[in-house]
Amino acid sequence: MNQLPKRILLWLTVVLSVSVAESAEISAGFAQVDITPPLGGQTTGYSNAPVTDGIHDPVIAQIVILKTAEQSIAVAVCDLCIFNSPWLHKEVRALGIDHFLLANTHTHAGPSMRQDDFPSPEKPWRRTVEERILAAVAEAQKNLFPAHFAVSTGELQLGYNRLVRQPEGHAVTHFDNPERIPYGPVDPTVTVMRLTDDTEAVRLVLVSYACHPVVLGPRNSKISAGYPGVLRAMIEDGVGNDAKCVFLQGGAGDINPLMIPRSKEPQEDFAFVKTMGTLLGNKVLTILERMEAVKGRSDSLDIRSKIIEVDHRFIAQNSVTLGVSSLLINGEVGIVTMPGEPFHLFQEYLRDRAALPHTLFLGYCSNGGYPWPSYVPDLMSAARGGYGASDTTDAAVGTGERLLNLGVSQLYQMRGMLKDRPQRHIFDQSEAK
Repeated sequence: MNQLPKRILLWLTVVLSVSVAESAEISAGFAQVDITPPLGGQTTGYSNAPVTDGIHDPVIAQIVILKTAEQSIAVAVCDLCIFNSPWLHKEVRALGIDHFLLANTHTHAGPSMRQDDFPSPEKPWRRTVEERILAAVAEAQKNLFPAHFAVSTGELQLGYNRLVRQPEGHAVTHFDNPERIPYGPVDPTVTVMRLTDDTEAVRLVLVSYACHPVVLGPRNSKISAGYPGVLRAMIEDGVGNDAKCVFLQGGAGDINPLMIPRSKEPQEDFAFVKTMGTLLGNKVLTILERMEAVKGRSDSLDIRSKIIEVDHRFIAQNSVTLGVSSLLINGEVGIVTMPGEPFHLFQEYLRDRAALPHTLFLGYCSNGGYPWPSYVPDLMSAARGGYGASDTTDAAVGTGERLLNLGVSQLYQMRGMLKDRPQRHIFDQSEAK
């Protein structure tokens, strides 16, 4: 047997070493921090929100990190209604994180981040939250484990479309629905992503669903995570072994919960919050039960991100900045994010256009330090009007479709489906010109 020259052996050794070092196997990290404010501030999401006088359940921020040898992303999911932070986007990058997403569950019973004098002008609660999230990102970086991904879906309608279409073609906003009429259309999809480690122990359960957390209504004066908090506690108790559950709000811009009691005593409304969270939790546990164990390490993660500027819908001289990020996991799971309050149709568009086995649409999620862009309606809803479709929007009509198409394009690019130069696929050589 001929021996290879030493020069070739050395070259092979270097190539193999680089291949091992640049392995794309995915590690995941998690951390959680309490962001419950002191009493006396305001909640957000309603005009004239009452001053808080109690804490029904704590609000938290959860950090999920996904990392390969090539790149990393940190996602902060907060029990807040409307929150973005240029400071956090800058500081998280300084920790060596390549991409940062700041998402909100959109609970209307969380603290307002727009109070510059609460609890003091010297240090608003917003800065305390920012500092705690940054520390949690650093902690999550230390808690990495080899991640195996599994995804499955189910259906459960807990919401209705609050923009009720009229025969004349316009829409009328129904904030309350005492008869619990399941006005449509809605997206009832419940998407569950499970992350296990090398021992097949469940470490994280990510639940994606689209419905406003507004069961408690505008008279509530108690801090609460709403139904996402009930869901998380139920899943963590049901799975056990210190597994953590993260709720990812979808395209809930036009979807209200069917359970809006508006009792004479607001404290009684928490029973309905528990019911809604429990119904969703039961569905998630059912989905988890039918998931199979994943053999082999998850080994592919790619991330693309883009920020654009569009015209203001109503003020000609103004513009609005928004961004979209796309994640592709194992070539099979596509995640697209959108800031502000996107409508539910974008979730359906993503599933229809991504051509992937599994998709997740994450709304209320900013990929840069730009101002909160308000509602992002689909084109048809914008034409019909109503709350969130007309009077409370900033971005030009069609911006949501533009962002969604950018997100899908990023997924195509990561799969090599969009080439960087013109080309023609010729199947019959006789037809070649």
